[in-house]
Amino acid sequence: MYKIRVFRTAMPRWLAVLLAAALALLGVAVVSAAPASAASGVVVQVGYADNARANPNNFPTPWAGSPGTTFDGCTGCTYDAGAVRVVNNTAIPQTVDSVIVKVSTCTFDIWQHGTVLQPGQQLIVTQTNPVAAAVCGGTSGSFDTSDIGVDGAATNCTPDGVIPEVDVTIGGVTSALSDTKQVLNTGGIDLAACPSGTNESAQWSLIGTRCPSAILALGPATQTDDVGTTATFQATLTNSCGDPLQSVTITFTVQSGPNAGLTETATTDANGVATFSYTGSSPGTDIAIETTANPAGTITSNTVTVVWQKRPSFLTITGTPTSDYHDPGTVSAVLTDNGGPAAGQTIVFTLNGSESCSAVTDASGTASCQITPQEPAGSYPLTATFTGNATDLGSSATATYTVDLEQTTLTYTGPAKAANGVPLTLSGVLREDGGPAIAGRTVTFTLGSGTSAQSCTGTTDGNGNASCTIASVNQPAPTTSVPVTAVFAGDAFYLPATASATLRFQYMTGRAFGLSASGLVAISPVPDTGPIQTASAGTFGPPCVANIGGLISADTLCAQVVTSVNPGTSTTTSSVQDATIGVPGLPVIRIGLVQSSSKTTCSGSTGSVTITSVSVGGIPVNVNLHPGANTTVTVLGVTLTFNEQSPVPGADQGLTVNAVHINALGLLNVVIGSSTSDIHNC
Repeated sequence: MYKIRVFRTAMPRWLAVLLAAALALLGVAVVSAAPASAASGVVVQVGYADNARANPNNFPTPWAGSPGTTFDGCTGCTYDAGAVRVVNNTAIPQTVDSVIVKVSTCTFDIWQHGTVLQPGQQLIVTQTNPVAAAVCGGTSGSFDTSDIGVDGAATNCTPDGVIPEVDVTIGGVTSALSDTKQVLNTGGIDLAACPSGTNESAQWSLIGTRCPSAILALGPATQTDDVGTTATFQATLTNSCGDPLQSVTITFTVQSGPNAGLTETATTDANGVATFSYTGSSPGTDIAIETTANPAGTITSNTVTVVWQKRPSFLTITGTPTSDYHDPGTVSAVLTDNGGPAAGQTIVFTLNGSESCSAVTDASGTASCQITPQEPAGSYPLTATFTGNATDLGSSATATYTVDLEQTTLTYTGPAKAANGVPLTLSGVLREDGGPAIAGRTVTFTLGSGTSAQSCTGTTDGNGNASCTIASVNQPAPTTSVPVTAVFAGDAFYLPATASATLRFQYMTGRAFGLSASGLVAISPVPDTGPIQTASAGTFGPPCVANIGGLISADTLCAQVVTSVNPGTSTTTSSVQDATIGVPGLPVIRIGLVQSSSKTTCSGSTGSVTITSVSVGGIPVNVNLHPGANTTVTVLGVTLTFNEQSPVPGADQGLTVNAVHINALGLLNVVIGSSTSDIHNC
């Protein structure tokens, strides 16, 4: 439903009732003729346009070119004319069949008929002839109603009492509205001549009222906002009676301050209100004003002030900051302000007032960097600081940073071999996670285990190296390999670490026997030391055998193995006197004195023999007392090898020395005076 504000005129009561009933059928409410503010419905206002004697506050506003306006009048001309405005504030389209104005006997029906106004749209009618003239009605297009008096005569400075009538027909129903305040004929006088040059403009007023000027008010007068937030203003445009002037374009301008030059436009609504908002970019004080223009000039509001202050910032440390001692740990924080995440800002992190790192926030306001603690294991304060910038205040946050013991690795770097009776220097390297060296820490080295364990300690240098020396190794004689361990016990900064290795332990072996035989006559080695193995010094061997008899006989048979350390040495000796080999079918072999020796160190082996009076079948054999190695003689089919020497398989160094080796026609194999010495793990 729309409303037409009607001022009652002298009409029969029956006609008024009939008119009201007809309007009701069309959904039109008939409102009292008493002045009232605009309400939802159809609003009819009158005004007077005079830009020959300009007064922008009084000139009817809105005017041609305003939003949603159908303007039926000349444009860009000099106005001296009355004006009528019809506004559709209903929710449905309305058809304005006609607007007809009557001033005394002069009737003005010079505007288009059948104008359709959509909701919120308006129709403004005024002079259509660019030349203003006092013409009584007709079709000239002139509408200088201030100069028309009784019966169309010119008026003067004496009020003529003429009450203009505005007939508005909407949807086939006509409402006759009386301009009782004589806005259209400027109070019933030629106001421009009373006195001469007086401006005749009158602001839009509801019929039955006269509200000659407009008031453009901007508020609030002062506000304080954080940078990055939004300041909002309301411009209210009313006539001097307080009735809203809608569909007017208002321009908001920041005149000075950090946002100087910013402009926005908005249109007043049915309440005459236009809302403006903008975001401050930096601290300072803006002074702003609002204006609206009409053909007579510009209507200007009061000025307002916006104080833009730095906005608060909010810093939060995220995650659970922790790392091992001396290991970089990631610290993160999120910076926001009342505009959301604050990107591109530097955050400084400080651990325990000592170590620090800094990072710049990303688009989400997050800053992360790595900080390396130098403190012992424990909990320490972590502070994140933003010092502020041109738009934001500074802020800080605190959290607890946990320092854990740093992991360590210990590597044994000492020798791979050891020997009794000599000094042994053990060494290792202590590092963090296999990386940087750790200096100034004690490492304990232990050789062997149990009751035979030997230990020493060393302190790591700048490269993490620690070493110490066991003055004289003393491990059990059966030892062929020995464990070594290195231990760092840990401290307030580092976790413990161990390393281990197995050292090849030097040991000596050897064997000696007086005589052995195989073939036609079998004799086990006699006397025989058996295989000897030891890492220590010692003398090994059975008692000498006075004699053996039979097909093979000999006197004073001896065999011995002697070991020593520092340096490791294996020395073996054997001896036999007056050996006789009388096996039937073979020549008789006689040998006087036989001695052999073999000596081995890690440097090598040496051997020697002594032999006297050798004969085969009664035939003397010419042989040196100390024959050269592997000297071979064959007599009567018997092969004799003197000083037979051969290396010991599997030993680092070793030598077997047989004083005499007899091979009789492949039927008998006899060794006299055998000495074998060897050494391992040199």
